[in-house]
Amino acid sequence: MMKTTFKVTYLLRKNKPFSNGEVPILVRITLNGERAEFVAKHSVNPSLWNQKTNRALGSSISAKSLNTYLDHVYIKLCDSMRDLEERGIEVTAANIKDNYLGIISYKQVTLFSAYDEHNDKMKALIGKGYTYATLERHYTTRNHLLDFIRTKYNKDDIPLERVDNVFVTDFEFFLRSEKNIGNNTTVKYLRNLGKVLRIAFEAGHIKKNPLSSVRLHIEDIDRPFLDERELQTLFNKTFTVQRLEQIKDAFLFCCFTGLAFIDAKNLTQEHLYTTSSGKVWIKMQRQKTKKWSHIPLLPQAKAILDKYDKHPIRKQGFLLPFPTNQKMNAYLKEIAELCGITKNLTTHCARHTFATTVTLANHVSMESVSKMLGHSSILMTKIYARILDSSVEREMDELENILKFDIND
Repeated sequence: MMKTTFKVTYLLRKNKPFSNGEVPILVRITLNGERAEFVAKHSVNPSLWNQKTNRALGSSISAKSLNTYLDHVYIKLCDSMRDLEERGIEVTAANIKDNYLGIISYKQVTLFSAYDEHNDKMKALIGKGYTYATLERHYTTRNHLLDFIRTKYNKDDIPLERVDNVFVTDFEFFLRSEKNIGNNTTVKYLRNLGKVLRIAFEAGHIKKNPLSSVRLHIEDIDRPFLDERELQTLFNKTFTVQRLEQIKDAFLFCCFTGLAFIDAKNLTQEHLYTTSSGKVWIKMQRQKTKKWSHIPLLPQAKAILDKYDKHPIRKQGFLLPFPTNQKMNAYLKEIAELCGITKNLTTHCARHTFATTVTLANHVSMESVSKMLGHSSILMTKIYARILDSSVEREMDELENILKFDIND
């Protein structure tokens, strides 16, 4: 490792004397052979200066004052160098001088310059490892950060080095109190910020990532799913409004296939194949995780596909008409109300319904459900799985027939 050499020397500018005979003092910073200079605020008579010691001669009040000032300059230049290091700014002789003088000649990295650079790079990789939904979540995080900084600091941006543990704690409190955001969503926003800070840390823009040692806990939530009766009610419902009928069919298709919203929306004929036995399967790589899903089509799902065989969406290459995820969730609330379903219907609710009501409740193995959902681990599948009261009752009835203890003995 190369040793850093840092030196401060004071030189006299004898070619530019003042009328009183004194000359300006030039402060020279030398760092690893690189030089930067500026003129000090004091001057001295050349006859009262010792160039070897870089000090004014004598014990007069003016000599002592000048030497004290020069010691102060040296200390402040050392502080300037250390400050640059802590702020993740390149340490050069010129930057040490400019930082001491209060001149910002280097490019200061701010929170939003770092976040915008992250978002621009992610935008360029949409479809190449990232989805637009993920980018939207980062846009939302940035908007919350902007609201927080305007509220807390009355500014539109702050230097990146000011994002410390106190900033993170205050931002978390702001999300929970001012924005009234729940724990799990708050944690997701903090993780988004943490990713940007990690990249900034690795690039040397900050000395420490304040979120690197913070444990962010996601709370278990009761994810809704449709039971058999509710699923049947929705399946039997016919809407005269075409918009609602299409949303209902799209939702039911996800209920009977387990596909996530984005995967069902992007489903094309290329994702379907027919086995030698005549069974139609879906085989596609999940956009979110890049894991493969292999799903035999149930008759209910195939009937929905057949229903839209002549729909204009087929000319675009897709099999079913889907709106945006946001619009679909809004329409699903309207559908739930018309069907008398009190649960919060979302596109993700369909995936949980497939895992629980359609498959596991009908004795499909956890391993098979995991493969169809495209999970990399069966532990992920267990998050979706619920034990229904009907399943418990059925299994206990079977146990009752097996146990032959005489309760009268």
